Amino acid sequence: MHMKFLRIGMLALGVVSVAIAAETPKMDVITNDTSEWIPLYGEEWFNYFHPDWMGYFPGGKNNAYHDKWVQAQWAKHPITKDWTIFNKSHVFDGEWFAVEWFYQATYLADGFTEWETTLGIGKLKEGKLVLWIEYFDDNVGKLQKLGLMPFPSKEEPVFPWPEKAKINLPYRP
Repeated sequence: MHMKFLRIGMLALGVVSVAIAAETPKMDVITNDTSEWIPLYGEEWFNYFHPDWMGYFPGGKNNAYHDKWVQAQWAKHPITKDWTIFNKSHVFDGEWFAVEWFYQATYLADGFTEWETTLGIGKLKEGKLVLWIEYFDDNVGKLQKLGLMPFPSKEEPVFPWPEKAKINLPYRP
């Protein structure tokens, strides 16, 4: 009986694997050199997950199957709109890269637009993104909404908090 459910589960997993693989656009260049890969595929990295892809974010980890499910949930129940990512800066080291950027998103409930930063570290395997580690501080948007944190200027470096910030929070171990 258990083997039957195991076979059904494996079959379902195989179907999902084939469906995800079938959705991956063709890659004209396969490279693990991130300085070549980012200009080619970096704006659409979410289309080029390696089958072993893992993502680590504040609040949890992710894989390709979970990510598809989460994206479907967000599409059904969006809480933000008008996502904008700008002022990107990359550092490349072979199959590894780091990128930082500003992003803005507007909350549907009240129209407030937050302005935060992200730092991400990625790794390529077989020409696809196999690892993504992302760091950001959601307190920035919350403090901006309360009027306690200024917005950064577009010219300043991408730091966790805006240069004009006058407040400090106690260290959180």
